[in-house]
Amino acid sequence: MRRLFAAGWLPAAVVATLSSGAASALDPARALNQYSLDHWSTRDGLPQNTIQALLQSRDGYLWMGTQEGLVRFDGVRFTVFDHANTAALLNNHVSVLVESRDGSLWAGTFGGGLARLRDGIFEVYDQTHGLSGSSVTAVAEDAAGRLWVGTSTEGLNLLEAGQFRVLTTADGLPGNQIRALLVEAGGVWVGTSVGLARLGPDGRAVPGVDRALAGASVTTLLRDRQGALWVGTTHGLHRLQDGRLTRYGIAQGLPHDYIESLYADSRGVLWVGTSGGVARMLEGRFEVLRTSEGLSNNAVRSFVEDREGSLWVGTGGGLTRLRDGRATTFSFGHGLSDDDLYTVAPDRSGAGVWIGSYDGRVDHLSGGRFVSLHSAGPLAASRVRALHEDRAGRLWIGTERGLHRYAGGVYTTFGAAHGLPQTAVRAVLEDRRGALWVGLDDGGLYRLQDGRVTAFSQKDGLGSPEVRALLEDRRGVLWVATYGGLARFQDGRFVTYGRERGLSVEFARSLHEDADGTLWVGTYGGGLNRFRDGRFTAFTTRQGLLSDVIYQILEDDDGNLWMSCNKGVFRVSKLDLQAVAEGRLHGVRAIAYDEGDGMRSRECNGGGPAGARTRDGRLWFPTLQGLAMFDPARNSSNTTPPPVVIEDLVVDGRMLDARRGLRVEPRPQRLEFRFTALSFVAPAKVRFAYQLVGFDGDWVDGGGARAAQYTHVPPGRYTFRVKACNNDGVWNEAGQSLAVVVEPAFHETWWFAGLSVFSVVGLGLGLYNLRIRRIRGRERALEVRIREALAKIKVLSGLLPICASCKKIRDDKGYWSQIEVYLREHSQADFSHGICPDCFSTLYPELAAPEGEKPT
Repeated sequence: MRRLFAAGWLPAAVVATLSSGAASALDPARALNQYSLDHWSTRDGLPQNTIQALLQSRDGYLWMGTQEGLVRFDGVRFTVFDHANTAALLNNHVSVLVESRDGSLWAGTFGGGLARLRDGIFEVYDQTHGLSGSSVTAVAEDAAGRLWVGTSTEGLNLLEAGQFRVLTTADGLPGNQIRALLVEAGGVWVGTSVGLARLGPDGRAVPGVDRALAGASVTTLLRDRQGALWVGTTHGLHRLQDGRLTRYGIAQGLPHDYIESLYADSRGVLWVGTSGGVARMLEGRFEVLRTSEGLSNNAVRSFVEDREGSLWVGTGGGLTRLRDGRATTFSFGHGLSDDDLYTVAPDRSGAGVWIGSYDGRVDHLSGGRFVSLHSAGPLAASRVRALHEDRAGRLWIGTERGLHRYAGGVYTTFGAAHGLPQTAVRAVLEDRRGALWVGLDDGGLYRLQDGRVTAFSQKDGLGSPEVRALLEDRRGVLWVATYGGLARFQDGRFVTYGRERGLSVEFARSLHEDADGTLWVGTYGGGLNRFRDGRFTAFTTRQGLLSDVIYQILEDDDGNLWMSCNKGVFRVSKLDLQAVAEGRLHGVRAIAYDEGDGMRSRECNGGGPAGARTRDGRLWFPTLQGLAMFDPARNSSNTTPPPVVIEDLVVDGRMLDARRGLRVEPRPQRLEFRFTALSFVAPAKVRFAYQLVGFDGDWVDGGGARAAQYTHVPPGRYTFRVKACNNDGVWNEAGQSLAVVVEPAFHETWWFAGLSVFSVVGLGLGLYNLRIRRIRGRERALEVRIREALAKIKVLSGLLPICASCKKIRDDKGYWSQIEVYLREHSQADFSHGICPDCFSTLYPELAAPEGEKPT
């Protein structure tokens, strides 16, 4: 039995977010092959490629039933539950999935009965519990919370109050092989291998089912918003409405007559899964998506729409997702002559665009239709690098072989006879005076006016002969982007701005003038430059740009600059750029778009021009794999914060069992918290921040990693918190939290510390008492010695007669000898024998010196 952290752990804020409703479904205005298609298979972690059932649970996970187990998907990781790791799954073949009102996930298996996942624990219902058969083919829950369970050959089961009731042909079913169930207020529709039946809430058959479906092998059932009942069979699709039965098959546009699945998205659009691909029904017509258009496999077994509006398709070849990307890509399949595009320019009406390819082909897109120009003759196999339609409606085409004009269905090549070299043309522009300017790849700049051709080169002040872009500003000044700097042509002369004048690099690549007259310069390697009031300000990847190579600059109505580069298309707010220029911000927030947003290829090309804006506000960019279109008016940000789930806590390589409480054994070497955010739009762009409260001082930026590791966490009570933001930087600030207790080791417990303190204090007191006793003993011994010394001194004093008058020692009764001996034995004094002066005078007067003299 396996326990899952995810089940039952969602906070109320997350549940409220999930129950707030799905995002808008797929835009039906797009062709099926214009959706962003993503695929997953066994190479990405699926245990097997046949996706027989799909479901998004309330906590936000995507669940799949395969022939090799039940699979949970968070957009990045597949978690597989099979008999090897989940004992309740008696068989790995999962054929049906249903989530009941109490949050239980029911998985019907082939040969293993019915498995239930509730509160993170799996349990099984099989024949030992009263289920009539071991192979479950259909499951549905009614309004009363009862579960209807169809089996492959043993009829229909009704699970109520923990007991199964079995219904068979004896109860009015046309057959015991149940293949589809549809629960409604009035009962349940039952599709069998030999016809359709309707049962009341009590399980009794209700008459009135259309006899035309008698004997039909029903595979799937659906009720649409208009009240029609759709019945999928092995021989076509049937609609039953107002007593009328209508059949749809290959003749009506379906890719195959075998109907395997039906689904209605949140817009009410009908999706049909067949053995020959996906069919979408709009306004009574079918549009088909097959493997040839990008589907992973033509056998379509299941559908589910997630809460962000994407449609997931389970096939016999893996999982496919259809998504409304931020970009709509037009390719060869939509009418383009070639997918490898180099330049896109607006037409003179502003409603359409001209598109030039690497293969010498030119297309015009207007009103949703592509019209291709005849590519034979001068354009054959010649890369189209520049396009411009003049005010007279003539199309000027710059190729590697020179300049060509297309008018009235006729091409005219401008070569040496017209004063132009037949070399690569990179930019073409008609100014307000009707002059045509032509920038060459390595031949300078030419002006065609009134039948005359004038050449300009470095001798005239042009920065370089390598011209990349041309722009005439609102004052009539011509700006020329070259690989030698930015040149301004005014009053018949050029002034070139290079690095010495503030341009970030010499390689100017693209030009744009905004509404307030500011000139924006895209460079090759130096990022974006703003030229205002005669001063340049540079913005590069250091300030947050996606790339330092800028092929094209376009502006939307909200004041954002859209730029193309080798890494994709990105947009930046001009307000942010202004704030950086003024020092109020350290960097800008660049919103990047790539394959995950609907582009077939993120790599853009840098023709002349390398993008166009049409008057409806749409932005068009050429790429290596088609024409990418962005509609800023519909390009709203993803404002839904992603649900956050803490999945596992791993301690020293061992997963902690939450049933025992989240208490970690003493002295863990490593704690690993595993978490996820359930946003499927662009999972690679989801970002996390986490904090172990009580250990971390602040939030830790986790980037895109879905795990956090800690080492040598000391004992204590902690709370692990994690939050996440979606692909557009919208944060789920509530996130999720998990309380964890790291147990102390024996020597780290409070009672051990108390005992240690008590022992230390006791030992200290003992040593103190011992020391006191020793000191007192020494004191007593010293007292004895002092008394003995004093006694000896008293004895010594008694042996020494002292003169009461002069206090001198006199020789009385021969005691000198006796005292000397005594003192020598009882002291360290040495004696020297001599005679004092008084005695000398008294004893030897004849030898005494006269008074006042010293004896010699």
